[in-house]
Amino acid sequence: MRGGRVDPAHNLAERTAAAYRTLEIDASVSNEELTRVYRRLMSRHHPDKLKANGLPESMLEHAKQRTQAIREAYELLREQRGMG
Repeated sequence: MRGGRVDPAHNLAERTAAAYRTLEIDASVSNEELTRVYRRLMSRHHPDKLKANGLPESMLEHAKQRTQAIREAYELLREQRGMG
């Protein structure tokens, strides 16, 4: 922060780096691999699938938060990469 203001480019760079960490991938992956990783993580962490597999209700909120974070990370990276 400079003079009490947030540098938007710095914030975007931090958000982008966090998105890659959330998806557990490196920035060098292809767009196709990014999409594969996103789909795999959504399948693995989706609350409906976990509930069907016997996940206790108490854990569903965490699963919902995790899928939301995955979705937001993917959307940010798609936008950054111009994936439309």
